[in-house]
Order: sequence, then structure tokens, then C-alpha cells
Amino acid sequence: MSISVVPIAEFESFSQSFFPGGDKSAVQARVFHQEKLLLPAAGTHFGFVWKGAAALKRSVQAAPFPLAAGMYFSLSEAATLEAQQASGIVVTHPDHQGLFSIGGPIEKTGRFPYIDGGTTSLLVAPMAVGDPCLHALYMPPNVDQTVHAHPSDRIGMIVGGSGQCCKQDTCYDLVPGTFFHVLAHQAHRFVTSDEGLALVVFHPDSDMGFSDRSHPMLSRTLVNNVRATELPHLQPRAQPSR
Repeated sequence: MSISVVPIAEFESFSQSFFPGGDKSAVQARVFHQEKLLLPAAGTHFGFVWKGAAALKRSVQAAPFPLAAGMYFSLSEAATLEAQQASGIVVTHPDHQGLFSIGGPIEKTGRFPYIDGGTTSLLVAPMAVGDPCLHALYMPPNVDQTVHAHPSDRIGMIVGGSGQCCKQDTCYDLVPGTFFHVLAHQAHRFVTSDEGLALVVFHPDSDMGFSDRSHPMLSRTLVNNVRATELPHLQPRAQPSR
């Protein structure tokens, strides 16, 4: 099915794998609902707590990090998500090594404009061009969104408001806690109620970000008023950790 929608309340646990862009490595999405989740050492985990309170315990950290509703995280090591009193989603990208971060709660609206009056904020940024990332997306009330598609899969959770996700003449109801997965190049649109709609969305790739020869430390370093980005002889190539 090109679009899948699953209400979280129907599941004690739920897992789905998908292959963005035909890649051989499967990205895994797991909905957690009042349970303890073991996160493996391989890959990077992108998580969001939709409801309740959880705690994230890293293997190298004795004290757990508390996670309230609306908070998100990323880490690339083995960890335990203590979520016996919480619900949410974790997406694991097996071929990416990101940084450990915790943020939130998410805001009530996004920082940047999106189509049809929507707004969006970047929660976990791509480490480099092409890397995965996590977004918050907000659609205003009573919008019948322009039909569109994406070059790679979109996966995530409805975290506020209500509405529908439609492909052609088939529509799927969306309420807070709903898990969704839209395949690459699938034409679809969101239709919102008078509450609007808020989503947390995982992108398995990106077309923006930094590179070895283009990042703020280089671009804001001047040698005789020449940016270091223009002086490749001063830049031995670093060995990437990802």
C-alpha cells in the first residue's frame, strides 16, 4: 500500500520497515505504547514522545534523561527507552551515525513557511548533505492541501489536531497518535479540520546541509580577507566518523 495509516491506540507495540529510494538497508519505524524499548547500537535513532513521560538511558550514562511529552531525541548508540508511561515513535536509520541530542517540547507553530499556509521547524538537522533529518510540520485549520509528492518516503506521527491524508479519492482519518507512512513519489494531500494538524515527520534523506568544503567554521574563517572555503590547500580532508 502506498500510504499506510495506523492509530497508535490499537497497538501495544508496532514495527514497520521500509526501503527509502530502493536502498538495501531497511529503515525501521517503531511505535511504542507503555513499554520498555531497547535501542540497538547500530544506526541512529530518531525519537519523539507524543504522550506521557519517558526516560532515555544511554549505555555510557548512568543517570537517565527525562523526556516529557513533546520532546524528541537522536542518538547513535545502544540505549534503553523507559516508556512504560508514554507513547510515541522511534525511527532507526541503520547507515547513519548522528550526534546525541535532546530537544523540545516542540513549539505550537513552525519557524519556516510551507505550502498552503503551513509552517515547519527542523528538529534534528542533517549532519551533512544527504543525511536524514526530523521535522515538525503544522497545517492551518480548514485547508485542502495542494496535491504533491516527495522524492523519498515520509514517515511519522500525528501529534495534534485532526484531518485526513488523501490519495486520489481515498482518504485516511488522522488523529493524534496516528502513525503514517507515505511512499516516495506517491501523490497525496492533507485535509485539515478546524483544529489544524501537527505532525512529526522523519525524512530518510535531505538535499541540504554541510559538506567537507562548505560549513560555517570554514566559511567564517578569513585568511587575508579570503574565505577558507576558497583555499583548499589549507584543508586536509577529515576522516568522517559517520
